[in-house]
Amino acid sequence: MMSERHDPSETGRPVPPPKLRVPGMEAPLVERDRLHACLDGRTTTTAPPVTLVLGPAGAGKTTALALWARRRSDSTRVAWVTLDAQDDSPVGLWSAIREALPAGLAPRDRLPDLPPATTPEFAAAVIAALDHVTTPVHLVVDDVHLLTDRIALHGLELLVRHTPKSLRLVLSGRSAPPVRLSRLRLEGRLRLVDARDLAFTRAEAEELFAGHRLRVTADALDAIMARTEGWTAGLRLATLVLAESAPAEFSGALPAVADYITEEILGDYDEQVRDFLVATSVCAEVCGDLGAVVAEQPDAGRFLERLSRDNALVSAVDGADGWYRYHPLLRDHLSAELDRGAPHDRKRSHLAAARWHRDAGRAIDALDHAVRAEDATLAAELVAEHGLREVLRGNGDRLHDLVTSTPRMACGAAAATAALAALDEGDLAGADWSLDGVEVGRSPRHRALSAVVRLRRARFTGDLTDALRTLPTPTTGDVALDLAIRLERGIATLWLGDHRAAEQELRAALDLASREGLDHAALVASVHLTAAAAARGDTVGVTDHGDRSMAIAAARGWENRPACVLVYAVLAAEAHRRLDDALARRMVTLAAEALPRHADRTVELAVAAVEAITTFEDAEDPHAVVSALWKQWQGFSEPYVAPHLVASVVPTTQRMALRVGEPGWAGDMVTHVEAVLGTCGELALLQAVVHSQRGRAAQARKVLEPVLRGELPVVVPTTLVDAWLLEAGLVDREGNSQQAHEALRKALATAEPADALRSFHNAGKPVRDLLAKGAGRFGRLDRFATAVLTTVPTPRTGDPDSLTGRERALLVELPSMRTAEEIADSMYVSINTVKTHLRGIYRKLGVSQRRDAVVVARRLGLI
Repeated sequence: MMSERHDPSETGRPVPPPKLRVPGMEAPLVERDRLHACLDGRTTTTAPPVTLVLGPAGAGKTTALALWARRRSDSTRVAWVTLDAQDDSPVGLWSAIREALPAGLAPRDRLPDLPPATTPEFAAAVIAALDHVTTPVHLVVDDVHLLTDRIALHGLELLVRHTPKSLRLVLSGRSAPPVRLSRLRLEGRLRLVDARDLAFTRAEAEELFAGHRLRVTADALDAIMARTEGWTAGLRLATLVLAESAPAEFSGALPAVADYITEEILGDYDEQVRDFLVATSVCAEVCGDLGAVVAEQPDAGRFLERLSRDNALVSAVDGADGWYRYHPLLRDHLSAELDRGAPHDRKRSHLAAARWHRDAGRAIDALDHAVRAEDATLAAELVAEHGLREVLRGNGDRLHDLVTSTPRMACGAAAATAALAALDEGDLAGADWSLDGVEVGRSPRHRALSAVVRLRRARFTGDLTDALRTLPTPTTGDVALDLAIRLERGIATLWLGDHRAAEQELRAALDLASREGLDHAALVASVHLTAAAAARGDTVGVTDHGDRSMAIAAARGWENRPACVLVYAVLAAEAHRRLDDALARRMVTLAAEALPRHADRTVELAVAAVEAITTFEDAEDPHAVVSALWKQWQGFSEPYVAPHLVASVVPTTQRMALRVGEPGWAGDMVTHVEAVLGTCGELALLQAVVHSQRGRAAQARKVLEPVLRGELPVVVPTTLVDAWLLEAGLVDREGNSQQAHEALRKALATAEPADALRSFHNAGKPVRDLLAKGAGRFGRLDRFATAVLTTVPTPRTGDPDSLTGRERALLVELPSMRTAEEIADSMYVSINTVKTHLRGIYRKLGVSQRRDAVVVARRLGLI
């Protein structure tokens, strides 16, 4: 028993047994092994001595801990205390803890006389006694947020800071008790299980609905997860609602959800706090100053801090000090309350928020509220003055969405900015809608902005050359406008084929965007620098600029934005050229997913071409792949398409056309390329391929000659590789092996700096034979030649796997100098049998003579 020196009321009182038992729980519909593992990991005997389990009402704290405790009951002692309002005293708290500890550990059996429980010394004496206990035990104190008594909290703080070695303390509640915990965190003696750990994952939610025999589509489940954010009570309420209505109707405004939020989340707050929440529900995120203006409540900051600390479905915004957000279901409920109580206040609140954001330099948020306040004048003013910078910063998608929900803006600068945002999103119709009926004014800024829009639009449908002439120099004094001018000039110049000038403009744009923190503009500049490097055959530049582009996109979560499409296409083409088919396919998939409905014509065709090229070999219907691509390419001269894209893709497209038996398409490509590129190395190569396919080797070599001499320039470096390989094959057919070897050496020398393996791979058997014959005679290129040889596929016109045992035995004899008759004698068979086996070997290896059979057999590892 406790000491008899004091009145029992001072040292303890009876505790109802149910408060000391682990709550009984029905078998769960969802086995949340992830959460149980989390609790195990943060409460083991090797973990820090104190664990906090915090979350809002309905987060599933008690359920999770009860199931965890029952799982551990066979291996570890778990003592449980459920607090209520009557325990908010030192007597109530310590009586419950005393009674909860297992027999043999309770202070009544081990403690000397104790001071009164109402004194601070009582807790210290209990802790000191427990420190001598050696049997490990977990003590769970649930609903610890109910403690407010100063002496009780002081005792709890002593227990937290000086937890006995045998004790692992688990404190659970809606908020942390107001005791000093920062030192424990700093010392690594405290672990936290918070609302994010307690929240259901998508897979767990899917299992929950299945357990309730509710059929929920993937899209509906995504929508419910977005509304509930995995909040346990929200999901359980959703199961009740979905049993009677459609998933689309689930929100915090529904009576069942609203009642729960009113009673369990907001029940302890006075009318002033509730009114504040209702008024500020118009804000997606709110800080103290904004809340004070919108709700006309000077204590806004204090309210928000308290609500967040209490886990009242109000949480701090990560990375934004002093900013808070409301849980979607809470915001639904509050918004419905606003409409029920004073619907006219919604516009007033939005307008107050718009002005506050405008004055704080948060233009896109100001525009959002101005649109919702239906203040068209303020919205147009914000777009005209700040819209371009927001587009360059990366908020063009939000600006576009907001502008499309307002009346057409009559202000010229606003209309032009809205059109630019639309074009960024690939919405050509939206851009035209914004500009319809708006004349170019006399303002120099408006004229310059209109020229930028015209040039951007020309990349979709018009003549870049004419539009480029109207673009002013980037000396307007408006940093955002000057940056936009440099970007558009750089991209247009790149598409016109002046790669050096394009890189100069794009580098200047990248530097300016980086200095100004305009990340989207930096991404666009970096993406097009990647394309410029690829056009010049600069593999190092492609890697550097491509990596930078991908890093910017990843850092901002922009991987699926239209601005990234081109870099994916370029990296896919580069990977395909290096025979990295897995990477090429991955990049093509990303490009296709990010491609908008309408795109820059060059970008659109680049994606189509790379997708066709990378899927051709494994396609079920290669002819359909080529046919679809050819239909797109037939119109590439109008509207305009970048020359280097044509030069890069058409030779491969021609090869694919020949592979699927369409020599007519292959011939027609010559006409189309001549219309776009004029006289150049690429045109000569296409003409030579057509001559070669028609058996006119002499004409093919004659057409190639100026290309190989350097008299006829090429647009892309890989054209020279293809030209030398074609020359090697042509002269080899004529029996000039030395000249063929020299042509192959020059192809290797051209390809080696860029690791261009694809051309050799595509050339197939003739090149493989030449590489095999010339092995060891390429000088410094021998290592590269060996690497190339391993990548060129062996033609599988026959079926070497079907060789019989006799044929394999004969194959081993073929490298010898012995005649067929001598081999027949050694194998004890007739000469006719040997000849029959030879014919089978040649057919299965796809050759016609003994020497070739030996070469192929060696490549296949058969001999």
